[in-house]
Amino acid sequence: MALALLFAAMAAAFLPRLPADWSTRILAPGWMPHQIVQLLEYSNDVQVAVLADRLAGPHPRVAIVLITDETLAELPYISPIDRGLLARVVKAVDGLGARAIGLDILFDQATEPDKDAALIERFRLSRAALVLGGADERTPLAPRRRSWQTSFMQRAGLPFGYLNLRYDVREAALTHVVRSRASAAPNSAFKKSFAELLAERAGIRSVPESRRIAWLRPPLSGGETFTTVDADAVLAADREPDGILARALEAQLDGRIVLIGGDIDGRDRHPTPLSLVDGQDTLGIAIHAQILAGLMDGRSLSDLTPAGVSFLAGVATLLGALIGWFAARRRLVFTLAIGVGTLIVMGVSAIVLWQFRSIVPVALLIASLVGAAVVMRLARSWLAQG
Repeated sequence: MALALLFAAMAAAFLPRLPADWSTRILAPGWMPHQIVQLLEYSNDVQVAVLADRLAGPHPRVAIVLITDETLAELPYISPIDRGLLARVVKAVDGLGARAIGLDILFDQATEPDKDAALIERFRLSRAALVLGGADERTPLAPRRRSWQTSFMQRAGLPFGYLNLRYDVREAALTHVVRSRASAAPNSAFKKSFAELLAERAGIRSVPESRRIAWLRPPLSGGETFTTVDADAVLAADREPDGILARALEAQLDGRIVLIGGDIDGRDRHPTPLSLVDGQDTLGIAIHAQILAGLMDGRSLSDLTPAGVSFLAGVATLLGALIGWFAARRRLVFTLAIGVGTLIVMGVSAIVLWQFRSIVPVALLIASLVGAAVVMRLARSWLAQG
């Protein structure tokens, strides 16, 4: 028992200070099935997705307008998106009463001069507050394209935020799963993210310190998390402003922050915790909408505090040590006890997430439990032989 308590104290003191990926490296050897290692690696994501908030219907303050392959079918090119088309879409969304409009579109090269000028003129005529998105210094761009983006932003005279999704995310180097909103690059011209600037336009003056995204699952009534409208529909409504379609879309978009972006040829899709539940990568504009909605609603997730991690690491290590000592002579009992201990850790993690909105490092706790169990089992066998 004294040795078990010593292990627990050491784990509580040192485990939270180890590199983030050490636990997965311990669990990865061939003695543990790959499927179990993968389950542990993504266990937090599964819990975040399953326990994510659900509204009664689509989010009441955020909507999305998508430019799709069908929207561009009659145009001679699809990239960059026709600026004349963009001007018409912005005009139509503005006419339907949007409170603010965010363009999740990269403006990094010239198109037809008349259309580029028409888009900037449309920005100046819009009643809704406008926010542009762009690629900051962390995104590889040719100097010519970066210079054109800077020039366009200056001519537009609008606030602009970075569209980056995968930077400053601790886990991204390992899994590419988008779990957090990126922070600004040091000394960047982009001071805030696209979603943060849109939240400011909605009157939000402070954002949570934690950068974890507080995801929303599809509503209880079914359908999309955010009201999503094809650009073709808003253009048709703009042609008949007194028509049935225009009235229906006005009811859906009036007073909301509307994000305009592309869903073209399957591009700009990213794995997120929600992907583990619905089996589909998430469109980039929908991730920005998720971030924006969380900031506007005041919802947040955070990592468990160091003190909380130390306590749970100590408890998990103690449990593993006791399993290793008392079940050392029976391999089946030892294996079953490890399985039960793993389920207990995952259950505690789910409860903490549910009640306190905090992410427990499940893989770290299970690695400490398994490691302590194996060491204590070997120690008892060695003592028995001695």
